Amino acid sequence: MEEITKAQEEILAVLWEINEGAVADVVERLPKPKPAYTTVATVIKVLEKKGYVSHRKFGNIHVYYPLVSKKAYAKHILKDAYKGLFNNSLNQLVSFFVKEKDVSVTELEELKKLIDQEIKKQKS
Repeated sequence: MEEITKAQEEILAVLWEINEGAVADVVERLPKPKPAYTTVATVIKVLEKKGYVSHRKFGNIHVYYPLVSKKAYAKHILKDAYKGLFNNSLNQLVSFFVKEKDVSVTELEELKKLIDQEIKKQKS
């Protein structure tokens, strides 16, 4: 997967949310101040060249849709961070998020539960 910019990621997020849409649909869902229609169209074309989106043509209208799921993109981003920023250390990655982000007791308990379930599953 090729790297994408924050602007490209923001537009891709809109497409994940709406599943498919024309440029005007994407512009409508972007936060204010909204970028120009032509800017969004250009960014979508770049995403298409990078293989993140494709389109169907209905008359003169192009309807765009994501080719890469949100889950696949998140996995790619986290894998890169895990390798590059945390030296392939899951411990460093988790420690960073637990210590640097205000994690509630409830969230920590949920993480512990998931970890305990995975340990039990792997020991079976």
